Amino acid sequence: MKLHKRFISAASAVMLAAAMLPAGSGSASAADSPAGQTVPGDVNQDGTVNAADLSCLKQGILTARSQQDLIKSADVNESGAVNELDANMLRDFLTGKISKFEKGEWDGPSGPSEPVVYPKSYNFPAVNQLRSSNDVPDPFIFADGSKVESPDDWWKRQAEISCMYEYYMYGVWRDGSDDEVSYKISGSSMTVTVKRKSTGKTASFKALISLPKKVRHEGGAPVILGMHKNIEEKTATENGYAVITYDSDGMFTPPGTAQDNNQHIGAFYDLYPYGRSWEEQTGDLLAWSWGISKILDALYAGAAKELNINPDSSIVTGVSRYGKAAAVCGAFEKRIKMCAPSCSGAGGLALYRYKSAGKTYDFSSKGGSARYTYDQNEPLSNLQSSGEQGWFNGRFLEFRAENQLPVDQHMLASMVADPNRYLFIICSCEGENWVNAPAQWMTYLGAKRVFDYLGLDDHIAINVHLSGHAVIKEDVEYMVAYFDKMVYGIEPKKNLDALKTSPFALPQNKDSFADKFTANWIH
Repeated sequence: MKLHKRFISAASAVMLAAAMLPAGSGSASAADSPAGQTVPGDVNQDGTVNAADLSCLKQGILTARSQQDLIKSADVNESGAVNELDANMLRDFLTGKISKFEKGEWDGPSGPSEPVVYPKSYNFPAVNQLRSSNDVPDPFIFADGSKVESPDDWWKRQAEISCMYEYYMYGVWRDGSDDEVSYKISGSSMTVTVKRKSTGKTASFKALISLPKKVRHEGGAPVILGMHKNIEEKTATENGYAVITYDSDGMFTPPGTAQDNNQHIGAFYDLYPYGRSWEEQTGDLLAWSWGISKILDALYAGAAKELNINPDSSIVTGVSRYGKAAAVCGAFEKRIKMCAPSCSGAGGLALYRYKSAGKTYDFSSKGGSARYTYDQNEPLSNLQSSGEQGWFNGRFLEFRAENQLPVDQHMLASMVADPNRYLFIICSCEGENWVNAPAQWMTYLGAKRVFDYLGLDDHIAINVHLSGHAVIKEDVEYMVAYFDKMVYGIEPKKNLDALKTSPFALPQNKDSFADKFTANWIH
């Protein structure tokens, strides 16, 4: 059964339950266990099962931590995976509803399959061992050739896809387990300071805050997190949404979080220096995503309460290179409720294997030209050039053609597929030759196959505006209307049917590729 997320999420409910427990309540001693033996439920391994373990378990789920000890101790029902079912069982134990942990599967919520945390693995072939193929990769086939047989299998495949993107394209995602975040709000600005616990180093960056005059949503204002300024902040606040934009690349004060070049300098790289081995390589797109993650940390640490913002209702957005970063952020930062990248192009949500160069389209339905011809799309070589290679890791520079990539960007989009999350793609008809908007439509079609398979067909949307390499007023109006309906159950004044199609689907514009590239997928 599909439920509108009008109430707090399951994850928030569990954490709230933990917060409401009195100190020392519902605890169990693990002192009698043999030395060195992992105790189910004792997630923080302090010798006692209590509310602190529930908080640790939830943080592990949210940040997708892969440490074997956490996964083993957090798997309280000993089913072989850590998910909401373990959190529910631990919550019921702490509140006295059950007296012991039952082995095997726990009776979980009905509805779509819930995400599962899997250990990370990077056992992938070297770039020079990959076979080239013009076929768009089937997201339902694992790297070893095995198949996704059920929706529950998908979460393991989604975890594998995440690791593939880290290994081959964007570099290492820093999950926050080594970060300690503090903040200071002064008027309409906020300074976020991060201390890396393992080294003691600290770094800071700035963010700007725009608040609505009236908060109309229960639990605080939803918040749009922008990779940069000028994302129609006024339109958002007029609709009751807060907006926080931040210094991703030094647009406020150089070098910002990660300066937009291949020098790898800025607050992120002060804490996580770019190294020679791939494990030390995080590109700018993931570094900018990390900045959004730290803003979320600051909100959860108390800033949200001060600002009357609901951090559980967050939307990340940005345009162009920052659209790429927004797409990457939504894929890796699972606390983001909705990912809304605009005009993200190659390396973002444009399918690498689809080219629109030379094709002519009729955009009169949007009030545009009846004969608009696309010229050159951005090639792989441009992403690997000195001006853009800093966005990626070193291994990405080894690819010689798009068809050598073992992934394509419908798979990045599929990383957002989640019963509690949403994807809202934005692109433009005209003026987007380089950015290849038709290829973003193809990504939508490919990703929708995954969303549909999981029973999440209404969790993915697309808005193709006429022109504007930007997040424009139309985008934000549709964005908040869609979010209000899906998350809060508020019926929109706008007709949202337009978010299920695009001008590229019209008979006069449709490319047969749209029907063919998914035809041989197993689902």
